[in-house]
Amino acid sequence: MDSTKKITKKLAGTAKGTGLWLTSVGNEFGQVLISVLTAQEGAGLDRMVDGLVRRYQEAGVDPPAVLYVDCGCCTDVGETKLKARFRGWPELTVKLDIWHFMHRIAVGCTADANQQYPIFMSRISACIFEWDAADVSLLRQAKRALLMSQGWPPLTDADVNKHLTREELALHCWRRTCGEETTILLLEQLLTELMSNKGNDSLGVPLLDKERMEHIWSVQKGI
Repeated sequence: MDSTKKITKKLAGTAKGTGLWLTSVGNEFGQVLISVLTAQEGAGLDRMVDGLVRRYQEAGVDPPAVLYVDCGCCTDVGETKLKARFRGWPELTVKLDIWHFMHRIAVGCTADANQQYPIFMSRISACIFEWDAADVSLLRQAKRALLMSQGWPPLTDADVNKHLTREELALHCWRRTCGEETTILLLEQLLTELMSNKGNDSLGVPLLDKERMEHIWSVQKGI
């Protein structure tokens, strides 16, 4: 579930200014289940949630196990307002969406205009996600067969990997998370590396604000 102002800014004519937020809920297949326009973020969403819960019940479909959101997922005491809003699904677990988790970490950068910022975001993603090994193995076999049919000599796995494009990986292979312990370890190694001189660009400007990043990471790794 996510909310945005970008769509409401496109409203024109008599509809202009009537809605400030668009909230949408999608499923694991990327399909949008419901979208509602509201005057402000969080307002009037109870009816949307109740309607969504009822649709699942009427369709005889098991309720979702996890809901990923951009905020309102964590609390030290009791349940969050969002968890209470989905009271029709008492077993539902509410978690922070990985994309928003990545951008929370990126707040520790000195500027997104830094030369290393795009590489930093790519490396964060690599710390969190990995390609399914079985899918990659099948894709590699198919790629090897294709290359050899075009006259290439026998190739090692490393050689074939050089010919696999990101588009092919995304089309044919699932991605999965590396697991909590591995992700924390990899991210800590990445942040430690980039908070040293290795994190400076060609002009000597550091990518990360060390003090701010240390605070952000101490908070975010516990989510």
